Amino acid sequence: MKWNRHALRNLLTVALAGGLFLLPSGCDIFENAGTVTGTVRYKGQLLSGGSVSFVGDNGQAATGTIDSSGRYVVSHVPVGSAKVTVQVVSADDPPMSFVPTPKSMQGKATGPKVPLRYGLAATSGLSHSVTKGKQQFDIDLKE
Repeated sequence: MKWNRHALRNLLTVALAGGLFLLPSGCDIFENAGTVTGTVRYKGQLLSGGSVSFVGDNGQAATGTIDSSGRYVVSHVPVGSAKVTVQVVSADDPPMSFVPTPKSMQGKATGPKVPLRYGLAATSGLSHSVTKGKQQFDIDLKE
């Protein structure tokens, strides 16, 4: 079958216009991830610093910083079951984890001494089922 020039030009125009239409929407439209927000408490008291990480079954981790009011936001968390870790750097203990600590948290003493077990996915005992989109997950650490 022989294509004429006019039909080929129309086909290319439609393809380019479709691609330009999807370009501004970014890659997030296709991303299978969620954004998790919440507060972190230890023995009922809001933490004023540290980090929260969500570690998926495949080992992929997403990390966010705990602000001075005890709130955190973690973006691009893969959908599915995730183990949750909480790290607080104290003057006594450097952070220990297989999840990198955000540069803003490295080397700063930020709050009460939280048991080290909360900093490791294997021992934290914390988990969350992440869904696509925004969701709230408040963390209350006990002894």
